Amino acid sequence: MCLGKLMSRFGEIRSLLLVLLMILPVPVVAEEWIYTVRPGDNLWNLTERHLKSMDYVPQLQQLNKVQNPYVIPPGTQLRIPVAWSEVQNTSARVISVYGAAALQRKDQERMPVEQGMQLLIDDEIHSGNDAFVTVEFADNSHLRMQENTRLRFDNMRIFGDYGLTDTLIDLQQGRTESTVPEKSGKATRFRIKTPSAISSVRGTDFRVGIIETQFGTSSEVLTGSVEVAGEKRNVKVPAGFGTMTAQGMPPVSPVKLLPPPDLSGTAHYYQSLPLVIKFNPLKGAHAYRAQIAADRDFKNLRSEFTTASLPFRDGEIPDGDYWLRVRGIDGLSIEGKDAVIPFALNAYPEVPFILAPLPGGMAEPEKQQFKWAAQTDVSHYAVMISKDADFSTALYFNPEVKENSVTLSELLTPGHYFWRIFSVSAREGAGPFSDTMAFRVPYPAPTVGEAQLDDGKMTFAWRAAEEGQSFQFQFARDKEFNEILHEESTAASQLTIAKPDSGTYYLRIKTIESDGFQGPWGKPQAVDVPFGISYWFMLLMLLPLLVLI
Repeated sequence: MCLGKLMSRFGEIRSLLLVLLMILPVPVVAEEWIYTVRPGDNLWNLTERHLKSMDYVPQLQQLNKVQNPYVIPPGTQLRIPVAWSEVQNTSARVISVYGAAALQRKDQERMPVEQGMQLLIDDEIHSGNDAFVTVEFADNSHLRMQENTRLRFDNMRIFGDYGLTDTLIDLQQGRTESTVPEKSGKATRFRIKTPSAISSVRGTDFRVGIIETQFGTSSEVLTGSVEVAGEKRNVKVPAGFGTMTAQGMPPVSPVKLLPPPDLSGTAHYYQSLPLVIKFNPLKGAHAYRAQIAADRDFKNLRSEFTTASLPFRDGEIPDGDYWLRVRGIDGLSIEGKDAVIPFALNAYPEVPFILAPLPGGMAEPEKQQFKWAAQTDVSHYAVMISKDADFSTALYFNPEVKENSVTLSELLTPGHYFWRIFSVSAREGAGPFSDTMAFRVPYPAPTVGEAQLDDGKMTFAWRAAEEGQSFQFQFARDKEFNEILHEESTAASQLTIAKPDSGTYYLRIKTIESDGFQGPWGKPQAVDVPFGISYWFMLLMLLPLLVLI
């Protein structure tokens, strides 16, 4: 028989076999994956690329009821059983880590998670407080672990020649945010399993978190869609919606995500920690979550915190430029849409602890010294003094103060002033200004002239008072002024008291301003009262002489 007749007879037999396969019962197939036909695909090259043997061509044709194995319209979805497929395990890679996170690998000691580390099936990761890990999978999907999260990589498989990348994450505690590419050129099945639900996605930005207070799972979809399965019910959640699955219960019907909070009035610049993040309450929100990242895409998280009341007061991050995003959390613990703004922080080195003059205090009229607590790792300080609270005109500015005090060589005249200070370090640069601190330079205490002693009286005099001023006068037996013999307030420029017995006494005086502010006491002055001989005592002494005469 010639070769042409043999080939013709072989073709007839093959066609007959295919027809028989089409009418035979379809075998029961367990787990499957879906392949979307592309231009140039046929059953033969698909089988060669993705299945264990070419013997599966007829079965694949039968399972999918393909009429012509050589010509399949692009876009056709073919069911491919996992049991027929070439399957290889793959791995993931840590692309960023911030804070303390630990990896537990089978039969090995716990080790810190590091950037670039390969992650294998059955690896477990636990992120600590304010610790964040971003993982990249073979299909370019990304999973961002948030703080205090624990998960295990249950499955990371590739079916065929990257016909499907299958990822299964077991989330045991905390929250994750995932991005699964929709048009990566590779089929993807990405699932996150919790004790109460399984979220299956393709081409989606979504979040999954464990709600410890309700023993449930929250699933929120930002783009694409997610199918959430729990307790014999599957719920498809579209973009902009979320669901909650309590343990032992089916997922609730999807609810619309809360809108983003209004951050139009939120500060974009901070000079102290903790951060105080203010914005108006969001209707329907029972709590809020805030996240801080070093990048606009929030791939590099730096801090995260939640609160049931406003404003936020949290955050321990170094100086720098950041991005803030905030979302509301509804009564089902489903988290809403994000509001995002940039901000900058300059909180280091911190403002030193002020010693003198304290806010509302005074600088001595004769020695005007400004003091603060010394700081380690600070190279120098900058001090500014002004008559205006906005420092529009500086009376004094010294940006190179090496010590923790400065004494003015040119004294400020009595009046009201403001001062502020900041620290400078080689590592952090210039820190933030302190709060503006008001102080005053009081009028000095007047100098009391020499006492005028008259019969039974003593008179003291000093400079006249300025308008509204008065004086506080003390006269004591001791220089510590523990035993005060006379104390008096007066607006006059002199004062007369009864002359005491002979001896050394002390006086001091201070100025009281019109608003009641009391200046410092002047230096104590000593007053000597001489021994006095009275008129009657002299008569008694002279009486014997008068009798003799």
